[in-house]
Amino acid sequence: MISRDYPYMYARVSAKGAKLLDESNYDQLIKMEPNEIARKLQEGCYKKDIDELGVKHDGVELVELALMRNVSRTMANLIDISPDSLNPVINAFLRRYDILSLKRLLRWKKGEEKGEVKDLLVPVAQYTVEEMEELSEKSFEEICNSIEFSDSDVKYQSFIENTGDVRKVERDLDRAYYTEMKELADSIGMWFQRFIRKEIECENLKIILRLKKYGLETEEIEDWLISEPETTCVRKTLQTSDLEEAISEVEDCEDIQFRDYKNLEQVEKTIEVERLKSAFRTLHTEPLGITSVFGYIVAKMVEVKNLRMLIRAKETGIQNQETIKRNLVIA
Repeated sequence: MISRDYPYMYARVSAKGAKLLDESNYDQLIKMEPNEIARKLQEGCYKKDIDELGVKHDGVELVELALMRNVSRTMANLIDISPDSLNPVINAFLRRYDILSLKRLLRWKKGEEKGEVKDLLVPVAQYTVEEMEELSEKSFEEICNSIEFSDSDVKYQSFIENTGDVRKVERDLDRAYYTEMKELADSIGMWFQRFIRKEIECENLKIILRLKKYGLETEEIEDWLISEPETTCVRKTLQTSDLEEAISEVEDCEDIQFRDYKNLEQVEKTIEVERLKSAFRTLHTEPLGITSVFGYIVAKMVEVKNLRMLIRAKETGIQNQETIKRNLVIA
């Protein structure tokens, strides 16, 4: 039996990281059609998933299913090769996907999310399809009242204040999760602290811009933030008078140039892309530390997100390679 120690895990994670797609890989994939993309991915770490699923599926559907199966298998393997002492830390970080699954289920109960219950489940979440289906039979309020994570030091129920408003429940879940992440970051190191702090800033900025669009006052917007406005950028953006001024403030403090001020969705996407690129640039600072594990998880999830975006762009007929590449997060 393999001894699951830290050097072994770091070596395995380093090997996994070496298999992630780079810019030249994306440049090739952007020029391909869905079936060609599937064949290209079959040459690398997605081979097992595409081989098994290719019997019944092809094209966009094959790539989508293979990506989901692969990332689920990858995260399960990561936990399997990690020392027991690290498993709770990895599980806590991956809890974000349990939160996302719950949000989708709650929106589904309110008629705001379409599809079958099994489609709401994020593959790396700890919830099983059976558990999600069991939850789906409960009322909206019953689901809210049942949300708790026994392996977390944070009591999620203490954050959920209003079980009648899906938006407020989502906000409260985010607040609980990021409270847990800030506590976790203190035990991991500077890179992860910066990563979480930047992620919170990014989420708060997107909330501010969204609510500025609808003309909410500063005090009203503050009530929707996932944490206190801790950074100068968030505080300054919060104090702006309208959406245009807010976007200009974000450009200045984040050193971002937005292509289209009027397209808020594109503005939000640009903020997210730049945040992740910045995070990737700092990953090399601790190549054999625990940070490398979280860096790999983030990079793997981004790769899957990139590939899903790429394959969907091809499905909808978007052929402009520059437009597609602009929306990819490439280290």
